[in-house]
Amino acid sequence: MTDTHARTGPVRTAIAAAGLTVLAIVVSTLVGVVFLVPSLALGLDIETTLGLLLLTAAGQVGFLLFGLAYARRRGLSIPVRAPTGRQVGYALAGTLVALVVAVGLSVLLAAFDLVPGSVIEESGTIDPDFFLGVAILSVLIVAPAEEYLFRGVVQGRLRETFGPVGSVLGSSLLFGSVHLSNYTGSVEQVVAGVLLIAGTGAILGALYEWTDNLTVPIVTHALYNVVLAGTAYVTAV
Repeated sequence: MTDTHARTGPVRTAIAAAGLTVLAIVVSTLVGVVFLVPSLALGLDIETTLGLLLLTAAGQVGFLLFGLAYARRRGLSIPVRAPTGRQVGYALAGTLVALVVAVGLSVLLAAFDLVPGSVIEESGTIDPDFFLGVAILSVLIVAPAEEYLFRGVVQGRLRETFGPVGSVLGSSLLFGSVHLSNYTGSVEQVVAGVLLIAGTGAILGALYEWTDNLTVPIVTHALYNVVLAGTAYVTAV
């Protein structure tokens, strides 16, 4: 996890990390539009399960392309290696911890009536197969793209100035903020949902710092999403 650029001040680094997140969203949106225009011309109904999943995949490709371009431009080395047996264990343990934390926080939010609505759950209620599609996309593109961008690029950028702990906290909050559109409800409920995602992001960031191998949080992220989507599917059918 090395960088050829010199250390910069905390304000400048924080602004840069936030700017990277905004630019990544812009690129993701543009890639989605590039996909959307010809798809609509060919008669694809974007409100169907297939249409929503393809649009989601396009946006994630945008995240990945932006992350790869930035890492190359800045000379940022992001270690992605086959995990050792011990690292596989870390990934499995991280998945379990993330699920326990998610359940615990969900119970806490419910106690204060802060559980937000979920766009994903609403789509899955209409067609439970949507949950299966989300699980598949999580493995193929969502986990790799989001981990490369937020743990590899954003966390790596923050680490230059804030060190491991600060970079994990900062990248987790930015990771959570990207999921604002996933939630509905009051402002307080949406913020609570974002903070829940940020908590998961902190676990993923800690795994990356601990193992120095992006594959570990990628596997954890994918497994976490698969378990949640699989549970939602079983509940819905």
